[in-house]
Amino acid sequence: MDKTLHIVRLSDLAEGVPLGVHVEGVDLVVIRRAGKIAIFQGGCPHQGTLLAGGTVDKDVLTCSGHGWRFNCDTGQKVDDARICLTRFSAAVTGDYVAVQQDELLAWKQRVATRGTSAFKSVRSLADLPGPTGLPLLGNLLQLDATQLHLILERWANSYGAIYTFKMGSRPVVAIAEPALIQEALRRRPEIFRRLSSIATVLEEMGVKGVFGAEGADWHRQRRVAMQALNVEHLRHFFPTLTRMTERLRARWERAAAGGHAVDVQKDLIRYTVDVTTNLAFGHDMNTLETDGDVLQRYLEHVLPMVNRRINAPFPYWHFFKLPADRALDNALEGIRKAVVNFIAQSRARLVQDSTLAAHPTNFLEAMLAARNEEGEAFTEEEIVGNALTMLVAGEDTTANTMAWMIYLLTQHPAVHGPMELEADAVLGQARILQHFRDHERLTYLEAMARETMRLKPVAPMLFLETNKSVELGGVRMPAGTALFLLTRQCALQENAFAGATQFKPERWLSPPEAGQGGHNPAAFMPFGAGPRFCPGSQLALLEIKAVMSMLCRNFSVVKADAAGEVREHFAFTMMPTNLLVHFRAR
Repeated sequence: MDKTLHIVRLSDLAEGVPLGVHVEGVDLVVIRRAGKIAIFQGGCPHQGTLLAGGTVDKDVLTCSGHGWRFNCDTGQKVDDARICLTRFSAAVTGDYVAVQQDELLAWKQRVATRGTSAFKSVRSLADLPGPTGLPLLGNLLQLDATQLHLILERWANSYGAIYTFKMGSRPVVAIAEPALIQEALRRRPEIFRRLSSIATVLEEMGVKGVFGAEGADWHRQRRVAMQALNVEHLRHFFPTLTRMTERLRARWERAAAGGHAVDVQKDLIRYTVDVTTNLAFGHDMNTLETDGDVLQRYLEHVLPMVNRRINAPFPYWHFFKLPADRALDNALEGIRKAVVNFIAQSRARLVQDSTLAAHPTNFLEAMLAARNEEGEAFTEEEIVGNALTMLVAGEDTTANTMAWMIYLLTQHPAVHGPMELEADAVLGQARILQHFRDHERLTYLEAMARETMRLKPVAPMLFLETNKSVELGGVRMPAGTALFLLTRQCALQENAFAGATQFKPERWLSPPEAGQGGHNPAAFMPFGAGPRFCPGSQLALLEIKAVMSMLCRNFSVVKADAAGEVREHFAFTMMPTNLLVHFRAR
């Protein structure tokens, strides 16, 4: 007799909100719509992005990765009936939605037997080209952690799209070929994982959340993170985001009136800290209107030290502490105290309002209320770790993307015109974005954001490691092989984008199909790809559109004369240095 597996509670399924589950090693997406339940394969057939992070509008499920659209009844791709999601039989028993185990296992077996590589294995790591190093040290003396992405990109230009170098005695494979990077990202977390040294460093810092989690731990934690960042939650959060944006507008208005130069990256970090603490914790830090900047000064220490430690030849901090390590310890203690306070506030709200357990209003409430199928809650360590993860990851990446956008605005005055015209048309008499759906009308601004993320991505490379011996790109890689995926390098090649080094936002307004006309979407990976496509991508774009439409509606911006040359500085994320600007009221 076929075994029926309960996969989710019916009461946990909101109408028209896709929900991801992981059962028998298979990712699924469950959709409740018009009284019917549909269960489909959880990964998009395009690049494996989890469909649970997408949106449902009427009878169409749209993937958050690259916008592929599927009929919610049939699973067929809207514009290509040859492509179809696998649909599994769904049954409702009491308050549970169930699926047939044999269907899942049969599908899993079919997927496992498909060929995944178009290359024939002919080489070992020793056969790959790469820079000459020294005994024991390898290429360490040629590397600068703050310029690591630029060094590896230069080597890719010299040695090709797949080469090797050594960090001490450990070989590292660098890859700048879009198809190979996409293949590796699609095969996470089973075949490839995040570089283990990253997880180790994060755990030592107490940042033990979904970002660094692997395997079963990641599957347990990702559902809550995706729900907290889905479109429906963002829609409800939008009035709060509007309030944060108005505070930033007022801050820049004061700077414009006073003629003051603005360290725009620091202001944007204030903004993203306020957004993150409101969205994730239900707490208003209001760093934009107060001098309470202690938390973001603490946060400034974390990612640079992650970058420093994962690239260190040995874990020296286990034996002695440098001033930077002591500053990190102090910062982590301050951040942890803030997070523990946020958790206590959320617990108090759950006690006062019993309905919040079923309908949490923020990430922390969802974490505290969540249970797995065995009725087990998240541990205190997991709750604290995920809260720290949301705080550290939420403020840095989006703030730096907007800072790079503003830098490019100062370098290319011609884009001011179309951005201002669009902002004026969409915002009307208002000074900031007023309605959630209006962000979809900011098409030129989104093109500007995409072009910024192509040229100045905050994550110009990704760090993976093989879980087992695997063949990739015609190379046999033993278990534990480190892979540095040069995602920015892929998007700077002429065979991927025509005029690849030029700043052309218009290329995104009506891009041709992949591989045609010098526009290859597979070479553009600012949010990663595959099952671990960044769940915060929609929040990031919403923040970017809110801030940049406000800027263009109210101000013009120029680089301050006294500022030095703006440079790329890699500190786990890529940020601009010396970015001082003047805002002028329109």
